[in-house]
Amino acid sequence: MPDAMPAETGRWFLAEGIDDIPPRLRLAGAFLPRPLPSMVRLQPQTYRILAEAEQAVGRLDEAAARLPNRAGLVRLAQLRDVHGSGELGGVFAALRELLLADLPGIGGGSAVDDDLRRHLHANDEAVAWVRAGGALNLALLSQLGTIIDGAADGLGFIEGDDVSEVNWRSGPAWLGGPDPRDAYLLTVPPGAELQTSGMQWSAWVDSGCEAPLLARVALGHYQLSVLAPVAHADHLSRLYITLALIREGALRDPLLPVSEWLSRHRDDYRDHILDMVHKGDLDGFLVFFATGIQELCRSQLRFITRAERISEEHLGRLGKRMDGIVRVTRDLAATPLTTNLQIAQRNDLTVQQAASLTKQLMRLGVISSMNGRSYRQVFTVPDVMNLFELSYPTPPDGDDDVFAQ
Repeated sequence: MPDAMPAETGRWFLAEGIDDIPPRLRLAGAFLPRPLPSMVRLQPQTYRILAEAEQAVGRLDEAAARLPNRAGLVRLAQLRDVHGSGELGGVFAALRELLLADLPGIGGGSAVDDDLRRHLHANDEAVAWVRAGGALNLALLSQLGTIIDGAADGLGFIEGDDVSEVNWRSGPAWLGGPDPRDAYLLTVPPGAELQTSGMQWSAWVDSGCEAPLLARVALGHYQLSVLAPVAHADHLSRLYITLALIREGALRDPLLPVSEWLSRHRDDYRDHILDMVHKGDLDGFLVFFATGIQELCRSQLRFITRAERISEEHLGRLGKRMDGIVRVTRDLAATPLTTNLQIAQRNDLTVQQAASLTKQLMRLGVISSMNGRSYRQVFTVPDVMNLFELSYPTPPDGDDDVFAQ
């Protein structure tokens, strides 16, 4: 396919096979970024901001260990991330609805519920794979796409990362949402150029790059987003950020709802992507990326601090502190909604034991019944629910009086 407009940051190809795209994009063509560099040189201020953001990631990872229910904190971050990813993809749902859909045995089976579960399942499979030392490459990402599509229940055997192992995108793609009329960048058409660049990306991820950690992660995310080599590349390019941080040992768990932050800053994100494409403004993109990571870490740290306060206040309501009720109460510190089944699963109890404890916690005002049923009863932890919903985004520390009311 002939070049339409050579550029220093990449190459441009004729735009084909897409209806309803803005005329200016059709005229500009489809973009193929140049291969990622083996080393980068940045402005001193950029290095400083990257270092501060990396330190914030480390503080968050350590602070998360303070919560007895670290798994609950992780799940809330994953739900917020999927919620943000849905918004970026034009699928909108209330956070409370997503919490309900994720409860064992409760989800109503709607299209949103099923899509949520597939995204969460793909995320869980990816995290487990990377933790176990599996490669972070296009073969993995293409299999994750089949899970999101509902065509697979889990990761199959990933033998290698050559062209034949990847389910390559077969149609046009763009950045800007599901509607081509909202596109702001067309990606390279499917074919040899896409496959060659995709394999170069995988090789770059494995070979390393002489740059700070978050610069490497940001570059890998950018290239994956702009190439869009496999299905669901928009979501997977954001999931890559978390997977890369876990792979590099900066995080033990997926604690950063990156998609949520990008959804709230989508216009700035678009502008920085386009500045990378048209101007090669690497410093500007990295500063934007690192600032976002740092902001997310601070937000999560505030959530942890406030959840600890809520947990101590709830424990203060208990009279005779039996081990079972204390364990369950601590577990609720990062649990806005729950059921007897979930409590039993998380705390190694029978459902009957969990039901006895939830009756006590209802009398103490720690939880309340959301649906009033005796079967499949859903409980809300009002203090944690308020914190969770107000944490979108988490208010600054000066708003602590809201939680004291």
